[in-house]
Amino acid sequence: MILAAPVTPWRRVLQAHDAVTAAGFQLAALCLAVIVCTYVIEVTLRYLLNSPTSWASSAVSYLLCIIIFVMLPELTRRRFHIFISVLPDALSERNATLLMRSGYLAAFLACMLAAWFCADATYTQYVGDIETLNEWRVPKWTVSIFIPYGLGSSGLYFLRNALSSEPYRAVESGAS
Repeated sequence: MILAAPVTPWRRVLQAHDAVTAAGFQLAALCLAVIVCTYVIEVTLRYLLNSPTSWASSAVSYLLCIIIFVMLPELTRRRFHIFISVLPDALSERNATLLMRSGYLAAFLACMLAAWFCADATYTQYVGDIETLNEWRVPKWTVSIFIPYGLGSSGLYFLRNALSSEPYRAVESGAS
């Protein structure tokens, strides 16, 4: 009989992080559907009824920001970021693993620093009651709040990768 490993509090935190990331992925898909509907409405009103909207362009801009930064953690979790493996593939497994973990740690630090700066800017927008400058004005923080979330959550995935016990393995070429 195989017993499941006990669920530790730390494991629950990681599962919660994964659940929030999955919800962000779903939110990104929903935002994409809203963008498509917005374009259909805009094209219909503009070219068939000669009555363009004043809000469609702004709405799409806001939604694109949301899509990018709620999707970023899922892409990082799945390791779908751009990766050139020439150097690690040329190293021994031990050295390649050390190099990869160092790279993940550097990415973690960069993401967390960027998230900190963006969170500070978002807070300044909130406190200053700053609005966007286009036709459909909204409080700027309601759009920018997704930037520090995406960078911070991605940073946490880079840290999780850096601390992983899994060694680096060269990807086999599947050319035929």
